[in-house]
Amino acid sequence: VAGIAASDAADYLTTAVNGFGLAAEQAVEVADKFAQLAASSASSFEELAIAMSKVAPVAQSAGISIDFMMGVLAKGIETTREAPENIGTAFKTVFARMREITDIGKATEDGMSLNRVEKALASVDIALRDSMGQFKNLDEVLMEVGYKWENLTKIEQAYLATALAGTRQQPRLLAIFNDFE
Repeated sequence: VAGIAASDAADYLTTAVNGFGLAAEQAVEVADKFAQLAASSASSFEELAIAMSKVAPVAQSAGISIDFMMGVLAKGIETTREAPENIGTAFKTVFARMREITDIGKATEDGMSLNRVEKALASVDIALRDSMGQFKNLDEVLMEVGYKWENLTKIEQAYLATALAGTRQQPRLLAIFNDFE
């Protein structure tokens, strides 16, 4: 179905399944999702699988669902037509930046923001942490940004994109948010 070697498909599926901590029995379900998404977007099974191999473990630990991640990767590949490795790596960077803790001692003692992403998100009334001070699942945070995106000023969009993705990965994140719907 994917049009790739069986050994490559097995490697990609193993990466996705293991990266998201899924049971081996769920590999067929994951393969079906890759195939369905590839059929409904301008991305291929192989591109999605390669991109997922770059980001799966980081995404899972950040509370990103495999379905959300597949959708984001498909949109990134479809919009930019860049190498799938670039799209997967871009989101690995975004998740790392969102979960960066600069000084936990000060954060817990005097309420100092954990990172620059938290400050940028707060500027548009989006919380990175829950009421208990723990990180929210990042797919929830990204959905909030996506829903607000078109109503933000160009300056706010640029500020958020730079804070979330950095200068190098910013274009890939913009590709997602500019067509978030």
